[in-house]
Amino acid sequence: MTATRRPRRLARIFTGAALAVGALLGAAAAPAAAYDPNPDAAVTYRQAAGGSVGADVALTQGGSRLGEVEFQPETQQLRVYDTRNDGDTFYVHVSSTTNGVTHNLGTYSAPGSEAPVDFLVKDFHLAKGTPLDIEVFDDAGLTDYIGGARGTGAAIA
Repeated sequence: MTATRRPRRLARIFTGAALAVGALLGAAAAPAAAYDPNPDAAVTYRQAAGGSVGADVALTQGGSRLGEVEFQPETQQLRVYDTRNDGDTFYVHVSSTTNGVTHNLGTYSAPGSEAPVDFLVKDFHLAKGTPLDIEVFDDAGLTDYIGGARGTGAAIA
């Protein structure tokens, strides 16, 4: 090996080692990872006045409550509760399909804070009888589905 190649080779080795150490330190300092495995999602429906249907999605893991999502048709409110201050959250996507056309009503999550329970309340103004799909995901990209109230018998405004 020539004298000019040796310093370049050493520089590449040190650069690679520094990048590897940086990646390890960055992973250690990252916030809590997504739930693995996904929490259990128990869906409860309740009849409301005028044929409306409310839906509650309770999220638990290892016997501990992580959060809850409620749709209350009387007030047309979606309520998202994150009951574990663990640096992770879940995402609630709400949509409605009428006459074969799906309408995206938004994606919501409880704001992160130091409070023991974080919550978000979203008011909807929907026509009476509007069916809602409520899907709970473990990631903001909406690719890791946990559970929800979807399809026939889901929430109805």
